[in-house]
Amino acid sequence: MPRRLLAAVALCLAPSACVDADEHEVVAGEAPLLGVDGSRDQADRNCHVALRDLARLSNGTGGYQTSGTSWIWEGALELSAAAAAEGAAPAVLYQYGSDPTWWEVQATATSTPASPGFVRYRVRMDRNLPGPGMSGTALTRAQINVVPFARLAGGGRLFDHNRYPGDFDNYLIAWSTSFVVPRNDAVCPGAGPIAPARIVFAADHSETQIGGLVPGGQVRLEYDAARLTTCRNSRDGHDLWDVAAHVRWDTGEGSSGTIKSGALLVEVPRTARRLEVWFENTAVPGCQAWDSNLGANYRFDVLLPPAWLGGAVAKLSRETADPCDGGVDAGGVVAFGTWARQRAAITNLCFRVWSPGVTDRDDPTVWQKLDATLRWRPRGSTAPLRTVHAWFDRRVGNDARFTVGVRGLDPFQPYQCPEQPTTVTPDGQYVRAEVEYVVVVNGVELRPAPGAFFTIGFEDYASDPYRTANCP
Repeated sequence: MPRRLLAAVALCLAPSACVDADEHEVVAGEAPLLGVDGSRDQADRNCHVALRDLARLSNGTGGYQTSGTSWIWEGALELSAAAAAEGAAPAVLYQYGSDPTWWEVQATATSTPASPGFVRYRVRMDRNLPGPGMSGTALTRAQINVVPFARLAGGGRLFDHNRYPGDFDNYLIAWSTSFVVPRNDAVCPGAGPIAPARIVFAADHSETQIGGLVPGGQVRLEYDAARLTTCRNSRDGHDLWDVAAHVRWDTGEGSSGTIKSGALLVEVPRTARRLEVWFENTAVPGCQAWDSNLGANYRFDVLLPPAWLGGAVAKLSRETADPCDGGVDAGGVVAFGTWARQRAAITNLCFRVWSPGVTDRDDPTVWQKLDATLRWRPRGSTAPLRTVHAWFDRRVGNDARFTVGVRGLDPFQPYQCPEQPTTVTPDGQYVRAEVEYVVVVNGVELRPAPGAFFTIGFEDYASDPYRTANCP
């Protein structure tokens, strides 16, 4: 969706409002505009641009580094490898207090290792910001709006809405946040062969598991610190408290780590079958409180790897008697063209799973025991794989059969701009794009050959009024 943005334009009105260029040039930036054309300014919720963290630089003596009258903020900004390869340039817009000016700073490349599948940059804000000369009252009221974005080669901007997805949501640096954007591993995790499961411990004291705990995979514990507020000591604006997550597996392995920032990424042992979690709130001096399900701890089962995974077929047909029967082997390139888009009643990718004691009997909860997913991306891309959960269709003999709708992967869906590169046929009549995918069930992968991907080739008419009017 297009990003709806604030109706203000930042202008350099006087010499004092403009600064000389240097490594961290600060210029009055174009403020976000309300109702901009979505083909130019867009919200990114697909992890192409992500602010990792942002905080004041310490001076090593209990204070912070300054530039003139402003404190200096530095942090990490990452672009997906695909966005970086296409020439996207990362930057940050920021606005402080009652001054309507939005200032823009460019991010610079850094040698610090990036998250897998990303390219890392450093961003620095050091002018027109709060500083040490302010009164305590003024500091408690100080607020800085921060908008990370990537300037695209075509002139548009892609705004980071991965941590705060709302159209009007910006990052907010304030006294209440300790003037920090903390690291949050739950947002845009690094690309990997198995996407992490999530267990969300919400402020209303509910617990929600999203995805199965896969042996050899990862799980993100996401914790709202509002669940546990007993210990909240601070001094001179610095927090003296923390929240720790304690993890124990039935294998005897265990670990602990801070989860104050909102998330903790944990490795799942390959032989584990059960997870226990509890949380501890501490503060200086001596405060301690627990969130442990009244002492019983929070417990979650680990999924069993399937014994067999296969039978991948694609069915694009007007015949509706069965969602998969009669489909063709998905090992070749599946062609999804104008006929399938307009006429096919069934457009499914199908596969089957065998797990003894799980799939060889009728079980209405089998979908909870098999984390069946399709991981996909534009063919040849280095972008992180996106995940689509498969739909449990039925038991077929001793197997569970799953389906995934091809239409949901179609880059040429009506009234949508393709998010990936397209090519035009030599006769100029059609546009094409390809998607590659792999099936993953409880951590076990299904591929047409080792290291290879299944492929779907999409094709549509080149002449499309919506794409002509709205897409770059």
